[in-house]
Amino acid sequence: RNLKVNFTNPYYYIGMSMVAHREVAKGLSTLEDFNKPEVVLIARLGTTAVDAIKKHMPKAQLRLFDDEAQGLQELLNGNGHAYVSEEPMPAFMTLKHPDKLFVPLEESFTKGAIGLAVRKGDPDTLNFLNNWIRSVQDEGWLAERKHYWFETRDWASLVE
Repeated sequence: RNLKVNFTNPYYYIGMSMVAHREVAKGLSTLEDFNKPEVVLIARLGTTAVDAIKKHMPKAQLRLFDDEAQGLQELLNGNGHAYVSEEPMPAFMTLKHPDKLFVPLEESFTKGAIGLAVRKGDPDTLNFLNNWIRSVQDEGWLAERKHYWFETRDWASLVE
């Protein structure tokens, strides 16, 4: 991708996280807790979550579903300890079902940088965007946006 476009400095980092069943995963709070043969992890078939589970929790049992909704329903039914997915889905599921689900890890267990793509040969736009990203990071605007869009559902009624 870097041969086709240039990328700005990262404005956000995203990674794998999990949402766990309050009763089934009671007492589990670290990656090591979930990396045990008796633990059942759920993920969507063909996603990067599958690779993350195999790398970071290879001892756990893995149940795969074609559809995210099916896997989440299995978790809600108590047929697994946790559902692994890229952020912000685990946080959203916890907000939607706080009585049954929780996010057991304080931070994501993988990390990838997110930046904006800019056409090759346009250094002025790249420079402008990098300076804008630095400015809004310093003033806290990006952190406020992250909280609003990824940690609350205050916006949901505006798009439904």
